[in-house]
Parts: sequence; structure tokens; C-alpha cells
Amino acid sequence: MGVQAYQDILRESRISRDAQMNATVARVAQRLARVVDVPGAQWQYTVLEDATSNAFALPGGKIGVNTGMFKVAKTEGQLAAVLGHEIGHVMAHHSAERISREVAVQTGIGILGAATNTAQYSDLMAQAATLGLILPFSREQESEADEIGLINMARAGYDPREAVALWQNMESQSGGGTVEFLSTHPAPGNRIAHLQQVMPRALAEYNTSSQRSR
Repeated sequence: MGVQAYQDILRESRISRDAQMNATVARVAQRLARVVDVPGAQWQYTVLEDATSNAFALPGGKIGVNTGMFKVAKTEGQLAAVLGHEIGHVMAHHSAERISREVAVQTGIGILGAATNTAQYSDLMAQAATLGLILPFSREQESEADEIGLINMARAGYDPREAVALWQNMESQSGGGTVEFLSTHPAPGNRIAHLQQVMPRALAEYNTSSQRSR
């Protein structure tokens, strides 16, 4: 599914030919690939012409980075924080967890709708399920991926403190952004606080990383 999704994205997107961006993504992704545990990964990385600040990693080792991400990830270390986080989702099997959760929610909504025979009740339950189950679960996944990503970048020889700088850049760009309760992502301030809690362990990994000299 990860490989198929990656192929679909490439078909529907415009691939960037910016030599510097492509070289930077390749360099960072290769360093991360040396230290992460993604069994069976056949690594591919692509820069996509898209002004939004986004990136993704899919099962199978498929990575995409939008050109817009370079507006906030201003150093290689900050890009490593982004990619380390996205690879963290893969390592924690978040795609499978999210699919399972959403299938269960939709099945429950269908059963309740059939029992009550009211479309209005089904719509209400769908909204409640989204706010009460899917979004908080997604925020939990994001926090877990932040922690895994911080360790990933540190083991790859990137200073984990760059992750804090990245989210400060994100917060500055968002100008406040969406209320966290209605978002799939933790608020940048909460995200930074969580990263700071994990930072001593990440710095220990960084200080002993053999990748620092690369």
C-alpha cells in the first residue's frame, strides 16, 4: 500500500528538478536510512513542487518533501528533524493503526445508523467520532513520532536541538494556527515542551553517534 500510494502521488504531482533541494534531501535521507530500523525498505526520496510546508514517509521507505518545507526547515538538521519524524510514523506502524481505527469507527457508525434509521443521528455520530476518537488518536501518534524522530536524527549525527528550532520556525510561520483540540497535530508550544523532555536522551545519542563526522 505504501509503494502504491507513493506511485500515485508521483503521478499526480510535479517533481522538482531543483538540484540543491534534491541533493539535500538525498543526503539527509541517506544518513537517516543508515540508523533507522525499517525492515525491507527500498529507499526512494522525491522533492515535489508544492508551496505547502509538508513532507511524508510511507511504508517501504518512500519519502516525499515539498519545496515549501524549505521555507521552515532552513538547515540540514531541521530537515533531518522533519524526515526523522516522518520515518518515525513508519517505524511505529501508525498507518496501519490509523486505518484500523477509522475502519472500526465507520463500521460502528453504520451499525448505529441502520438501527436508528436516521441520517441525522449518523451524521452526529460521525462528528462525535471524529472529535472524540480519530483526532486525539492522531495527536498521540504525532507525539510518538516526534520522540522517535528526535532519536532518529540524533543517531544520524544531527543535533537534536535543531528540532526545537524547526518548530519555532513553524510556529512563527503559522501565526497561531489552528486550535489544538480541532487539529491532528499538537500545538507547536506543546510539541516543543515534549521535545525538551526527551532532549537529554537524544543528546546522549548525538554525542556518541558515529555519523557526526559524515
